[in-house]
Amino acid sequence: MIRMTTLMRVVVLGVALIIWWEIMGSAGQRQGTPVHQYAGQVQSIKIDRCGLQPGTCEGSILLKLQDGKEVALAIQPGTWIKRGDQLILIDELGVGNYIRAQAAPLPTTAAREGTVGSSPGERALTLEETSQE
Repeated sequence: MIRMTTLMRVVVLGVALIIWWEIMGSAGQRQGTPVHQYAGQVQSIKIDRCGLQPGTCEGSILLKLQDGKEVALAIQPGTWIKRGDQLILIDELGVGNYIRAQAAPLPTTAAREGTVGSSPGERALTLEETSQE
């Protein structure tokens, strides 16, 4: 009788753990947002928050694509970002870096205030900006 009760507790605990794992695994995922691969030059970086472990920062980047268009990308922990042949994290990015990233675009209504590199005083000037002065 004691073995059967212990076995039932283990089964119930295992099922509860599986359900919890599924709920927590999908909690951080953005529902219905397509993930695509992008390549271009980083125009600005916004880091919203970071955890204590490497790779836990999240935020967004503004990327100038090769065709000249700009796209704001949501960067979550685990987002695939590659500079050259090296996988990097958002906190290792710099304005002007050429990268490839597999990420979801931010909605066009999302505010990007307070981004690093959004004004000339916070980043290196581009060739076009220096020729205007």
